[in-house]
This record gives sequence, structure tokens and C-alpha cells, in this order.
Amino acid sequence: MTFKKSLAAVSFGLLFAAIAPAQAAVQNYTFSGAIDAGSLLNESYAGSFSFDDAALTGAGAEWLAVDSLSITFMGSTFTQADAAVDSIAEVGYYDGAFLGLSFSVDSAAYPFTFVTGSVDTSDAFFTTDSSSGSLTYAAAVPEPKDWMLILAGIGLVGVMVERGKRRRV
Repeated sequence: MTFKKSLAAVSFGLLFAAIAPAQAAVQNYTFSGAIDAGSLLNESYAGSFSFDDAALTGAGAEWLAVDSLSITFMGSTFTQADAAVDSIAEVGYYDGAFLGLSFSVDSAAYPFTFVTGSVDTSDAFFTTDSSSGSLTYAAAVPEPKDWMLILAGIGLVGVMVERGKRRRV
């Protein structure tokens, strides 16, 4: 196979890879919030979690197990191991819309619960026995190393094309 045919085959494959539908992937989210009512007024909480969305269909109510979770609240860090009895860390979706995290901790000092939104994350909230607060979710952005790998691949194709031009001359 000549260089031109090889390059054409690679380019053709990349074209179809670029227009293929997005595949399921591990989703990474961060969240933060502050108590805005109750005895713990102005205390804050933050954390992150990840989950695989491969099972999402985008229809109706769907719940996906969280793979990793870390929450910082009142100077302590909580994980799935701290879950209340009969509570698992999961995320909710409705018709493909992300609703938020559902999780409860039964800590002796500060039991708390994350409640998903009903339509989206705008009405998701955090609650304790005597306080409640709002939540803000953010999907993590791709790492710089991922972008560098993409750019390196494009650069390699450019170098191959340039080498092919020089050989013809």
C-alpha cells in the first residue's frame, strides 16, 4: 500500500471517528454549597463524584450508581463507606436531564442528605437534621493532557502529509 493510500485510509477513518455519536464515558462532577437556613447557617460543603453513564437510555427516571465519592463538610471528609443504612450513592436522571446526587450520611455529629432535583439540578438541595442549603454542580472539564494528545495526533498526520509532499519533489 502506498503512502497516499495509507494516509487516505487514516484520514477516512478519522473522519468517521469524528462524526460518530458520542460514546458513554465516566462522568466527573464537582459540587459545592452553603447552608442558607438553620442552626448551621453559613457552613459550607464541597466534593466530587464520578459515575459511568453507559446504561443511560435518556427516557424516564434513571438511577446510576456512583463509582467514587468524596464530600467535605464541617471539617470532615466522607465517602461511600460512611453511607447511612439502606443508602447508596447514586445520581438521578429524568428524560436525559441530570438531577444530581442522592446520598445520606448517618454521622453521629452531623447526619446529612443530598437530595436530587425534580426536573434538573436547580432544585437539588442539601439537608441536615436542623439546616438546609443549596447545591451547585459542575461537570469536570477535560484534562490538558487529553487536549495535548489530540493535538499531537493531528500534528503527526500533518508531518506525514508534509513528508509525502517532499518525497514527490
